[in-house]
Amino acid sequence: MTEIAHRAIDAGADLVVGHGPHYSLPIEVYKDKPIFYGLGSFSFHTGHGGIQHGDWLGMMVRVSWDRERIARAAFQFVRHDRLNRTVLCNLADEGAAFDEIAQRSVGLGAKLTPRGDQVEIELRA
Repeated sequence: MTEIAHRAIDAGADLVVGHGPHYSLPIEVYKDKPIFYGLGSFSFHTGHGGIQHGDWLGMMVRVSWDRERIARAAFQFVRHDRLNRTVLCNLADEGAAFDEIAQRSVGLGAKLTPRGDQVEIELRA
């Protein structure tokens, strides 16, 4: 995944969003551009055969651009309610998940900073 993400940015992409497992993966900042390796479970509370799974956590990415580059990249955790609706989470309720993702992301050059219920990704050194 890293090689594909780096090549995409080297070819001109400003943002890479990957997905695979139903758990959130670390974030990388490569050449001042964010790579979200996995957003976790964003839209499904049930799996194969309609079996309801545990309390999955996902990430909703928020990105804004200025004229030439990404100006801001952030995310907010989401979960599913009992009706399978995706709902925003309070960051204070997701401290352990934030700590784990922040720690794993540091090794990939990403500094994550809490801002209210969102987590901002520092894009420039």
